[in-house]
Amino acid sequence: MNTDDLNRTYTRRLSELLSSADGAATLALLQKLQRAHAPEAPAPDADAGTDTVGVWRRTGTELVRDAGRREEWRYWADLERVPLPVDRRRVVLLGESAARGYFFDPAHNLATLLGDALGRISGLSDVQVVDLARTNATHVDLEATAHQAVALAPDALVVLAGNNWHNLDLTPGQMQLLAGELRSGGFGAARTLFHRLVVEQAGRTLDALAATAHAAGAPITLVVPEFNLADWQDERSLVCPVLPGEDSRVWLELRAQAQLHLARGEHEQGAAVAERMRRLDGGSSHVSARLLADALAGHRPAEAEQALVTAKDTVVSPFTLHSPRVLAAVQDEMRRKADEHGFLLVDLPKLLRAADGDRAPGRRFFMDYCHLTFEGLALTAAAAAARLADQLGAPATTTEELLSAQTRPASATLAVAHFLAAVHNSHYGQPAHILRHHLDEALAHDPAVAVHLENYLDYQTRVTPHWMCASYEKSAQVPELARYLVVSDTRLTGKLADHDLREEMVRALESTGVPTAKRYEDLLVAEHARAESDLLVDAAQAATFRERRGSGVGTRTAFLRAADLTSEFHLVVDEPTDTELRLTWRLPAGETDADTVQVAVNGTALAAQRLGTAWQNTELTLPAALLRRGRNVITIGWPLRAVDGHRLVEDAAAALERGTTPSGFPAYGHLFACTARPLAATRD
Repeated sequence: MNTDDLNRTYTRRLSELLSSADGAATLALLQKLQRAHAPEAPAPDADAGTDTVGVWRRTGTELVRDAGRREEWRYWADLERVPLPVDRRRVVLLGESAARGYFFDPAHNLATLLGDALGRISGLSDVQVVDLARTNATHVDLEATAHQAVALAPDALVVLAGNNWHNLDLTPGQMQLLAGELRSGGFGAARTLFHRLVVEQAGRTLDALAATAHAAGAPITLVVPEFNLADWQDERSLVCPVLPGEDSRVWLELRAQAQLHLARGEHEQGAAVAERMRRLDGGSSHVSARLLADALAGHRPAEAEQALVTAKDTVVSPFTLHSPRVLAAVQDEMRRKADEHGFLLVDLPKLLRAADGDRAPGRRFFMDYCHLTFEGLALTAAAAAARLADQLGAPATTTEELLSAQTRPASATLAVAHFLAAVHNSHYGQPAHILRHHLDEALAHDPAVAVHLENYLDYQTRVTPHWMCASYEKSAQVPELARYLVVSDTRLTGKLADHDLREEMVRALESTGVPTAKRYEDLLVAEHARAESDLLVDAAQAATFRERRGSGVGTRTAFLRAADLTSEFHLVVDEPTDTELRLTWRLPAGETDADTVQVAVNGTALAAQRLGTAWQNTELTLPAALLRRGRNVITIGWPLRAVDGHRLVEDAAAALERGTTPSGFPAYGHLFACTARPLAATRD
């Protein structure tokens, strides 16, 4: 055999070995060794003479928005030009969407309120606040913008950030460390390591901000962000990551027990079971901490609040999508770094507590998970202005004095903000009473907001994109609404199964004398009652952003993975008639090959179907007597089965070694197809 033949043999065999899972891991490890000896990238140039600041370019004595970055404009202040007069002192605001005043922007945001507060302090009427806060800003974005801001010669910097700092771009080495923690201690241990990495990055970011501030000769006022502990509930699909052995099955059994105890008012028993769940999941699931908080709320409030903090932090990991938030450990790191670097500090957690009778913060100050109400924004701005007064050479003033002179926003602005908050809360899986609160607040502030509720019912119910709907065009004339429901962002304008939200809107409108129910039901039927309905599309099964097909982390699949023991699908019919439900489904691999799946229609049991781990086609008849005109809910109850947790944990660790992020959550059922057809249409 000649050399060419041998080389072909070697190449073929090498490709066979590397194409296996072990081969991919081997190649990844070899690449990591190479990276470990690669020289570090040089530090960025510290020169502050850049002409670019955010999405603006400096032209003489003003910043002009860059037309080439038009797609980014909506993340920043809605300003075409930012004058930079030479005879005024300058405070630069840096931050994320919380600083942008999400839901109120551009009518109000932290920068405008900070400017108003400073203007009420003697001797500071000449101070200009330059708004460089950016929605979705990561720690990388924050550091870059701070570096650019030095060119503006600021007299002071104000920073409200930290909610997005868990968005780490993990290095191969960090992923390898996470894989090791997974193998040794499961997802709880991996989560603990990830939190440590987040805190370390937070420290580096704060050090970088301190260096930038020193170079600019501008002190930093650091605002420690807070989270809506009292009201926020994480999504129902965030259950519990895979546990070793059969622990996942035991944990789910305990969850059912704890929920039953709480439903019966047996709080001590519920707390005991929740504690057992916490020990079993090793701190990897927020559900056990949340159940513990609910059990302790009435008689051990301090412990209940600590459990809420634990639940909030537990969700943060690289293995799932979740709403933005700041870790308690990052809040502590901010306080520590403020002391180390001499930052002025506005401790929002302490500030909100002091203003609300030492209670856990909730809807008084928060519109959702971390975005502030107008009262919360005004309080934050007043506190920051009071801290800045001495630095800017003004007489000392108090937060209370500044707040007492705060101008109340227009009722229409408050109404639109609460309407948008209802939409956003719904799409993060918040319960009906939270949606009701925001919708009722919106209508109480300004009954004229009813037109936006009616428009939403129209363009969200139609199958055509928002931009093709006249109702959307009408509402988009309002700047706050256009800024939130921007056409180019299909995440925010996608068609979801947000029926709870829409039905709460109908209820709210009817309660104010706006006849809506019949008109909405007719539109729903006209748009969604079909000769054949696909129940796996987002508009039929995804009530939240996270439940959309293709969202989340982990390997993409051609089928729907059930995230909990119950899955819901929404079927819209015109006149109820016997309907054929066709399913292509299976159970994930488990201890047994087959088990029983329950199917119900509108809460009434329909069938118990034996299902295996191989794909299976099933046809069921939905009787007309169980259906109603409009929306119907088909529920699939998946069996509680033992899974090979050790294998699933190892699979996740191997994925990390290969450089991909796995989903830490198991599937309870698989659906490739789920369609419904009226039998009359089938015969025709």
